[in-house]
Amino acid sequence: MKRYYYIICMLTMLIADTIIAQSPAEWSVQFNIAATLPPAAGKQMALGFAGAVSGVHQNHLLVAGGANFPEALPWKGGKKIYHAGVYLYKQEKGELKLIQQGITLPESIAYAAVCTTSDGIVYMGGENEKGISNKVWMLKWNQYKQELACIAYPPLPIALTNAAATYINNRIFVAGGETNEAASAQFFELDLNNLSAGWKILPAIPHAVSHTVLVGLTTETKPVLYLIGGRKKNTNGISSLYHQVYEYDLHKKIWKEKAPLPYALSAGTGVWYNLDQLMVFGGDQGTVFSQVEKMLAAIAIETNPEKKQALINQKNQLQETHPGFSNEVFLYHANSNKWQVISTIPFATPVTTNIVKWNDAIYIPSGEIKAGVRSPHILKATILLKNQ
Repeated sequence: MKRYYYIICMLTMLIADTIIAQSPAEWSVQFNIAATLPPAAGKQMALGFAGAVSGVHQNHLLVAGGANFPEALPWKGGKKIYHAGVYLYKQEKGELKLIQQGITLPESIAYAAVCTTSDGIVYMGGENEKGISNKVWMLKWNQYKQELACIAYPPLPIALTNAAATYINNRIFVAGGETNEAASAQFFELDLNNLSAGWKILPAIPHAVSHTVLVGLTTETKPVLYLIGGRKKNTNGISSLYHQVYEYDLHKKIWKEKAPLPYALSAGTGVWYNLDQLMVFGGDQGTVFSQVEKMLAAIAIETNPEKKQALINQKNQLQETHPGFSNEVFLYHANSNKWQVISTIPFATPVTTNIVKWNDAIYIPSGEIKAGVRSPHILKATILLKNQ
């Protein structure tokens, strides 16, 4: 009898251990404002930037460049201004402290593809008042000399803005983006161990796209990239919005379609988190964006001055009352090929920005929070995980 009792107890314990091991993880994300960018000279409040360069080197966070409308919103005659200023932060007692803001990039730039590497922060292409660029720069912070080195790297084969980049296995990959004519389907690779070889052209991405997310992920069996969402401006002025997700096998050099996002998203941010998991923060679902594009197309062909002005007024009102962007945080499990919503961002959600994984947290610096409006804040996301 004691023997049977012992067997039953052991089986119960094994079953309990199995249930605990297989129980789903409960995810949550805790957000706070880690820092606020300082105001420009002569200004009371910081405006923030869209398309800034951001990353981490030598345990310092860099936020540089970007674009904004300092005088007035674009539909009120405001001119977009491109910037070159650099803000450098360090972590001190769990908070961000601004330590440098007097240095500049080689030239003003916004909407470049950006990634943090083991050697420094690399930004590729982008645009400024001169047009779209193909230049590539490596930024290295020397914390002892308090200097920022800006090193020219091999230029992209073509000029691109609003492209996506990621870093994996000491290689940089750049996908999509926009040229002066259209969205691009080109895909490039730069081996940081062989800079003299320049950029290698890889198999084209499944469709032309800009404002997409590109994330590198090394699983137990293979290194892969994920191309997530985005949009493509068509010849009629109306953009296609994408919820599709594609996986690129670095060994086989092929693209494969995976489980899509729950809805179309562009200009969001994404990052590898842990093991087979990646995360996407926010993005533009395109509801207002599409309406504005349709209004602009109608304005372009309208010949009646009164009707044209009425359409302009409607378009301006749409932009003026822009509700902001998606605030949902998605988690993707590569092994199970499933997406889930794990949190919402309690602040105005920025798009057209970069995301930076730094120590035990994720940082989202500045960005656009609705049409023409930027955020001066650097958001910090702390991932909390426990078994249910």
